[in-house]
Parts: sequence; structure tokens; C-alpha cells
Amino acid sequence: MPKQPNILVLLADQLRYDALSCNGAPVCRTPAMDAVAAAGVRFSSAFTPIALCTPARASLLTGRYPHNHLQLSNIGNFNGVFDDRLIGQPTLLSRLAGAGYRVGYAGKWHLPREGDGAMWGVERWHTPGEWSRPLAQDGYDFARNEVQRLEWGGAAPFAGRNTLPAERTQEAWTADRAIEMVDAFGGGDAPFLVFASFFGPHFPYAVPAPWDTRYDPADVPRPANFDERFAGKPLIQQKELLRWNAAHLTWPDWQRVLAAYWGYCSFVDHQMGRVLEALERSGLRDDTIVVVTADHGDMVGSHRLFNKGFHMYEETHRIPLLVAGPGVERGAAAEAFANLVDLAPTLLEQAAAEPLSGADGRSLAPLLAGSTPPDWPDDVFAEFHGYETTLYSARMIRTADWKYVYNPATEDELYDLRSDPGELHNLAAMVAYGHVLRRMKARLVARMRATGDSLAAENAWQANSYDLFLSAREC
Repeated sequence: MPKQPNILVLLADQLRYDALSCNGAPVCRTPAMDAVAAAGVRFSSAFTPIALCTPARASLLTGRYPHNHLQLSNIGNFNGVFDDRLIGQPTLLSRLAGAGYRVGYAGKWHLPREGDGAMWGVERWHTPGEWSRPLAQDGYDFARNEVQRLEWGGAAPFAGRNTLPAERTQEAWTADRAIEMVDAFGGGDAPFLVFASFFGPHFPYAVPAPWDTRYDPADVPRPANFDERFAGKPLIQQKELLRWNAAHLTWPDWQRVLAAYWGYCSFVDHQMGRVLEALERSGLRDDTIVVVTADHGDMVGSHRLFNKGFHMYEETHRIPLLVAGPGVERGAAAEAFANLVDLAPTLLEQAAAEPLSGADGRSLAPLLAGSTPPDWPDDVFAEFHGYETTLYSARMIRTADWKYVYNPATEDELYDLRSDPGELHNLAAMVAYGHVLRRMKARLVARMRATGDSLAAENAWQANSYDLFLSAREC
């Protein structure tokens, strides 16, 4: 039987696909991530199933869409009604532990029972309370408060210099713990999983010196979709401008925000590089599968919006995904669709571990080896259920050319991604595109039914339009 590979997962939070220089970023530099791409496979069409931290992380660990693992919103939202849905479900962590792996986790968790690593099959467990307690003892308040206050005014929300030195940030602390685990596990006979989950570049963009001034705001190019007017689009998108105090911001304001965000991305990349250097020193790099990805992206001024959530734009749903290691083609680009739900099935197959029952994802192993199976999906699915201030349901299906968003309570959206990559022009109400709309609706209904999404029930679909009902019958 082939030797089980070690596994290193480097997870960033709110990292956009186009922030990586290997993905074509014109200004922001990410040399550590670029090195992983050069040594393995870079996915150009990887997506999150939901642009929200807790449910996306649950999908990564379970291989299931949120409507199946039921961790539908962030921990603590809606009076905690969704807080414990993940408990008892098999995960990537528990399956690897059962296959003889030593499992270590460091960094942001944002899932149930943060204080109980043993519940999840984790041997070494380092979550943010361990990082923040010494700071409080040293007289620090929450380290990002100076930036957080900009939410309610000023020229640039959530962007500024971190009050902590770089070596005391959560990102450096996470890298330190991951390095310790690589060193400790690397000396044994058992294979290991080290999972490093970085807070950044999540807002607030509190960036330590000197990374906060790494990029000049004047060098930030203006995206075409910054001129968004929301014509024919759901009103709730405009309300997001007010909720995040962003409606008044000019392009120079957003340039300052983006420059800070990019500095944060490069700082996270630097910390990932430290972990990769430790893996190299251990002599185990060739025996280790390295994964770099994110739970979701960030609008950061695209469409003049901020953060992430119910809007299904590329900036929040298209994510970086880099994989290198044994059995992985070197320096390759995979154009086929991948989803965060595919990651756990992939790693469990590579580890010869028990698969996850009820997984919606499928192993990416053929793509990593340089081939695309003839039955590989030619579309990708995403969903949303609500967060913080509201319950809001939406579904999305995307092909290479088209994106359709089903918004049960408001206008649907249809975008021609070839001629309108910035997703400015909603074509859903245009008669000339009715045939495309029907085909995309049929695709969405088929995907929802195949995965047990209850929103696909006839009464819900009939409420939207007769055309959608016909599409459901065609499936």
C-alpha cells in the first residue's frame, strides 16, 4: 500500500482569487503562494459554496453543501439556532484521525465547540483564545479596535495600522503554532495533518507595520464594476452600502482600503511562507500535500460593496485553490470547476481514509493528475441563507459563460460572463434572453434536487414564475 502523505492546509479568510500574483494580480505580490502554484496545480475556477465564514468552513470539513450540513449561518447569529448543527457529523479531521493521522489545528475555528479539540479528533488544538489571553494580560484591548471604529465614519472603513507589532498578530501566532506542529509531528512515524487557519485578510484590515504601507493607494487600478448603479438588481444590494457605511465613499477612499487589503494579503502570504519553510527544513516537503485556499472572497469596493454575503458576485465566490505534493502535476493550471466541498473527499482519498458519508463533493484527484473525467460538472453551485441582520435565501448556478442567481423574494439575476465579466448588466428580465434563463433555471433545479435542497420544492419554484415551473418539469 502506498505511503500515506502528510497534509498541510493553509486557509486564509476572505482572500480574493485575484489578490494572488499567480492569478494575475497586477500589484499585490504573494510569493509564497506563487511557489505552491509553481510546484503543483493552480485552479482557475474554484468556488466557495457560500460566502460566509462558518458555513463555508463546515462545507470544507464535511464535503457537504450548507443545506445538508445545516450550519447555515455564522456562530451566534439568529440566537444561535444554527450553532450546533455540525456536532456529530464526520469531518475531514475525524476521518484522518481514524486513519492513523496525527491531527493539529491552529488559528481561527469559527465552528461549534471551539474549546474541545478532542471532539473533532484533533491532537494539538490552538484556537484564538490562546492567542488573545496573553494580550489582555499585557494590557491590550482587542487589537483591532482602533480600526474597527472606522465602521461608523471616516473616509475608509475598517482599514488602518494594527496596534500590535507583526510578531504578535493572530497571523504570526498561527504560523508559529503550525511550525511547532510540523516540527513535532515530522519526527514521528505516523502521517500528519497540520491545519493553519489565518484570520487575515478578513476585515477589519488592521495591518501591522511595515505591511500597512507596502502598497501605494495611487497604484490601485479602478475596476470597471466600481461604476455599479444597481439598475434592475435586488434593492438589498443598495441597502448593503448603508449597512456598512460605504455609500459615501469615493474611488480615492476605496483605493486606500484596497491598498491596506493588499498589504494584509501579502502579510498573510509571508506567514504562510514561514510555515512552508519549516516544512522544507523538516525534509518532508516531497511527502506532503500542501493546500492553499480561502473560505470565500471579499468585495472590497467592487460594485462599491463591502465584505461578503448574499450577493453572488465573482469577487466573493471565486476563491484561490492551489495544491502541490505527491501525485500532483507540477506547474499546471486546472480550468475545470472545483468547489470547496471537493476538498475533504480529495484529501481523504489521497490519505486512503474512510470517505465521508453523504458528501456532495467529489475527489479532485483526476484534475490533480492532469486529466478531466468526461462526466466532470460543467457548472458550479452556491447558496445563501442569511447572516447577522437578516434571513435571506438565494441560490446560484454558474457555467463558463453564464451566471443565474435565484432570489425568491426579489429580482432574479442573469449575467453574460463573456461580454460582461464585471456583472453589471442583469439580463434576467429581458425577453431576448428568456431561452438562456430557462436553461439556467433548469440546471439550478436539477442541482438542487440532486443534493436534496428543499427550496427546490414545487411550491417554492411556482411562486417565482411559470417559466421556472416548466424548467423543473424539463429536469
